[in-house]
Amino acid sequence: MANTKKFVIIQSTMNITVTPGLQHQNVTNPDAHIPDRLKISSEWPRAMVDIHKGVGTYPAYIAEWNTVKCLVRDEVLTIGDFIDTADSETEAKKAKLDKELKDIEEKTNPKKVKNINLDEIAGE
Repeated sequence: MANTKKFVIIQSTMNITVTPGLQHQNVTNPDAHIPDRLKISSEWPRAMVDIHKGVGTYPAYIAEWNTVKCLVRDEVLTIGDFIDTADSETEAKKAKLDKELKDIEEKTNPKKVKNINLDEIAGE
């Protein structure tokens, strides 16, 4: 669904919290002196969206989240129209969520450097 609108109207039969997925950051310390040194940090709680019972306006991209798609399939949520504007409170929530999602994306998908030549690193 290629949508260019910023917001979506969603009708819900219950209060529910949706997430974009189970994003996490690997914070394992390979030098730890403990037997089980594997460790991850959950990032997804920062990007939760509370959908309230009744009709409400939410950021349009949440309609693409798997949690929302499953709730639509199970008839808990109904996706309505996509719109360009919303009230100032919803605009502020969207701006905060956009920032959190960008930060999560940077942390969970770090840029990998490829094709490094050791001669270039050594300055030769």
